[in-house]
Amino acid sequence: MEPTPGGGRMEPVCHIGVQAVERLRTLDLTPSDLYEPLKGAAAEARLSTQLDAPGMAGFTFWSRANRFFRERLQRQGWTYSNAQNILRTFHPSGLMAITAISGAGKVMDENASWSGEVRAKNPKGSAIRQLVQRNFEQLPLFEIPTWFLLYKSTESGLLFELSLPVDMHDDYVDTWRERIILTDNPLTGPKYDIKKLDEAPAEKAVVVPVQFKGVM
Repeated sequence: MEPTPGGGRMEPVCHIGVQAVERLRTLDLTPSDLYEPLKGAAAEARLSTQLDAPGMAGFTFWSRANRFFRERLQRQGWTYSNAQNILRTFHPSGLMAITAISGAGKVMDENASWSGEVRAKNPKGSAIRQLVQRNFEQLPLFEIPTWFLLYKSTESGLLFELSLPVDMHDDYVDTWRERIILTDNPLTGPKYDIKKLDEAPAEKAVVVPVQFKGVM
């Protein structure tokens, strides 16, 4: 089945539960296609320790989430591109793309407003801005829509949703045309709290003893 591109000129819609599963099906996706790559990425991120570079767990999760998503879907003919450092995975029809990024705010909250309350965690540059603008303008002849697989680490586990962005404010993607929220979330529990792995402990002052040699 061909995916429905979506676009910025239609009324926002939020798919929950059974409707979310059905909407995923129109995109040739299943719930497992979303949470299995995230589950694998979490396992890889947990290999990070305090001896790694600061932020390593978060970087690993982002990279592995996109990698495992690609590995899972390439058997079904999906392709990928890293152009402009945006890790997109493309549907075989060429009518849509998906990239996994970290989110902030009310991710997975169906009552969140369409603008401002769910956003990308980190500021984005001109390349992402162009993709988001094209999502809004709904220009399939020039650019395919790019969906965001948003994930957010919390003390109780990972939250995630698949959403179509259509606007940015202050360099943050924060406005959505369509959100797909699964009510079944298997990524719960403290082991999925990835952000705590990047919380560096207070560093102890290092005292280096210095001994001066006597002057001859």
